[in-house]
Amino acid sequence: MLSIPIKRSHKILQSKHIHRSYSATAINVKPNPFSFDNSYTSILEEEWQQGKPFTTIPGPTKLQLFRDFMRGGAFHGKTFDEVLRGCRQRYGDLYLMPGLFGRQTNLITFNLNDHEKIFRTEGPNPLRPGNEIIFDYRLQRAGGDGDLYDADNMGLAVNGAQWGAFRHAVNPVLMQPRNVVLYIEPTQKVNNDFIARIREIRNPSTLEVPGDFLQEIKRLAFESVAVIALDKDLGLVRNKVSVPEAEVLFNNLQIFNTALYDLGIKPSIHRYIKTPSYRRFENSMDTITNICRKFVEETLQRIEQHGAVDDGKSVLEKLVKIDRKIATIMAVDMLMFGVDPTSSIMSAAMLCLATNPKKQQNLREEILAKIGRSDKFSMENMKTLPYLRACIKEAMRLYPLIFGNMRTTALDLCLSGYQVPKGTHVFLTSNMLLKNEDYFPKANEFIPERWLRSKDMPAEMEVLKANNPFIFLPFGFGPRSCVGKRIVDLQLEITLANIVRNFKMEYNYPTENAFKNYFMNTCVIPLKFKFTDLP
Repeated sequence: MLSIPIKRSHKILQSKHIHRSYSATAINVKPNPFSFDNSYTSILEEEWQQGKPFTTIPGPTKLQLFRDFMRGGAFHGKTFDEVLRGCRQRYGDLYLMPGLFGRQTNLITFNLNDHEKIFRTEGPNPLRPGNEIIFDYRLQRAGGDGDLYDADNMGLAVNGAQWGAFRHAVNPVLMQPRNVVLYIEPTQKVNNDFIARIREIRNPSTLEVPGDFLQEIKRLAFESVAVIALDKDLGLVRNKVSVPEAEVLFNNLQIFNTALYDLGIKPSIHRYIKTPSYRRFENSMDTITNICRKFVEETLQRIEQHGAVDDGKSVLEKLVKIDRKIATIMAVDMLMFGVDPTSSIMSAAMLCLATNPKKQQNLREEILAKIGRSDKFSMENMKTLPYLRACIKEAMRLYPLIFGNMRTTALDLCLSGYQVPKGTHVFLTSNMLLKNEDYFPKANEFIPERWLRSKDMPAEMEVLKANNPFIFLPFGFGPRSCVGKRIVDLQLEITLANIVRNFKMEYNYPTENAFKNYFMNTCVIPLKFKFTDLP
């Protein structure tokens, strides 16, 4: 039973004022106060008074939802976005999704005006649901002798003041633009290995890579994150693993991501008994945590004995100066939350460029003009690539990573005409509107030019720009935006730039239904790219 160890762990943490709500998310009971312009507050209060009662919001009952997920039901075997769209067809742009087996009931909204209200009132420490299972795992292990987790160190899985303190500690290292220089050299080295790997595995006659090329992209994403988070070359991209545990760590990250969907979205009784899916999740978390701790300790011992490998300091070194535990937990979180998102975006961007040769050629011309065929990437020349960043944004629009964002309302709000009380968990499904012509003209076409600044944009493209500031938020919004955004941006930019300056990339197969959404979008077609060396 899970309840006994969780309750015991809660007693350990009582002195730190960490509290488990119905959603099992650790929050500070008294969120930091924040103020708004009086006129805006008055508008919110007036809207609330005119709103319809929360109890009248449409949505399925628990029994209806449970039946829909069971064999023969409308949602059986469906992806997460298909479930959300199916309910939207039944109930409209705002509806309640009841929690099953101890989960919190969630409000789903497709209304961007609702999104804006929630973001504008979220405060300095936004409450973000969705990491309950990770928090529960860490909570059970908190407080033991020598344990990594405790009341002050729960990483990105926590909420409230504890989350705020953790982000305050790591933001100067991970979010400051000047620290991008720390990522360039290791990312470039891994990427050069990736180019060599493409040449090694492609068919000498057809120049196509095998259909399981997505695994190579995942290995690239894993190695790119690991070399920053752990300050260690694991050799996975070269397929010449020099560190025995590297393959084990990589495989367990795949198990972890599968478990998040099985336990966090689909109906599950893991809160009451340890199901096989939960045991797989727990074992993967144990393995990931233990290997990361070992790697971090080895790297720190090397640094202490021999000094840094180069003149600069690595991300890990900078985080260790803050706190050894924080450095280790951040390494774990960077791998858990960084690898699959990066590989998903990378596969989407490669697919878009491979099927749009004119856009690919435009990008190639920019890269060759600004950086050249073989010059190294630097902070200076990476700033001169607006079309590259536009290509990545457009790929993320066509193949968004997840459905949108999650928040817990920080104030009583009137959303879509209904009174929604403070503390309600909300799914903000903006990413499911990215192919809506109301927000993006020619929404189904890959048009990177729509993301260029007006001075760089052809006049006829101006009408294609996004017309709502809350429609495209791929890395979240506000204080709770992705802490690894700069790392992911750099990895994507260097990888795509390196590919197009080395190869002409083609994809000569159907791309319908290329991605499926298992909470996170995953490519499900064989990525048999053709890579032709440039003369």
